[in-house]
Amino acid sequence: MKRNVYAIVGLALAGLLIVFLLLLPDHMQKGMRKEALELVGPIVSLAEKPVFFFRGMNSKLTTLDQAQAENAKLHSEVDQLTIANQLLQDRATENARLREMIGFEQASPYELLPCHVIAREPSNWWDSVQVDVGWSVNQALDAKYHGKYSLTSDEPVVTPRGVVGKTGTVSGDVTDVILLVNENCNISATIQDQNGQTTHDQGIVQGQGNFDDVKPRVIINYLPKNSQVTVHQFVVTSGLGPYFPAGLRLGEVVEVPPLAKNYKNGFGLYRHATIEPTADLNQLDELFIVLGPKQATK
Repeated sequence: MKRNVYAIVGLALAGLLIVFLLLLPDHMQKGMRKEALELVGPIVSLAEKPVFFFRGMNSKLTTLDQAQAENAKLHSEVDQLTIANQLLQDRATENARLREMIGFEQASPYELLPCHVIAREPSNWWDSVQVDVGWSVNQALDAKYHGKYSLTSDEPVVTPRGVVGKTGTVSGDVTDVILLVNENCNISATIQDQNGQTTHDQGIVQGQGNFDDVKPRVIINYLPKNSQVTVHQFVVTSGLGPYFPAGLRLGEVVEVPPLAKNYKNGFGLYRHATIEPTADLNQLDELFIVLGPKQATK
């Protein structure tokens, strides 16, 4: 009951104060307003500082969130551009390889049968690969070349960089390609001098069934004892065999052991050299099978 009385009295006094202030002359009202502002101003200013502080913090947090969102967006765009750039590089590499293959086919003096590698066994990486052509293409070859060429075993298999190996077993739609590194791949060869001219140093290129330093190696055996073969000379097919025409590049000489270490080949009657195939036997995609010399067009 007393609280109600105090409330009524307080309201009455407040009302009387307001009426009193309203009845004061204007110059007195302005003066009292000025005094009130000077008294209350510092308190209001102090009270507003936390408001401004939290408002600034909220603005900074909003800006930070925006920056993080923008950063995530930029990272996503960078990832997309990286993928797109890699795809463009892959396509450029593929286009360059295909242009090289087309140019090689057009410039080659031999009739070439294009094919693609479809299988390669990891356990026998250096032995053989399988390509997507077989004796089923012989009917088309008969029609095109009037029976002069057909797909058989022991035919040279090449890329624009050099010899890969030779054809092995031929089935209806698939043919084995025996790689140059395979021990069963033997090719009659000769050495080229620094001017690209063939020498009288002839031998047999034989696969060793292994590789050194992740690079396949083959041996050219039965070179003459007085052969002047040196590192960086090229080895090409000699054309003496029944299947490989002359001039197909096999590899580059990378090591020539001293003559004393060549005695294991024919008791010192011959010497040998190690060569590295010029064709990349690690990356085999599109290949050509050499059918024979190009026919003269009428």
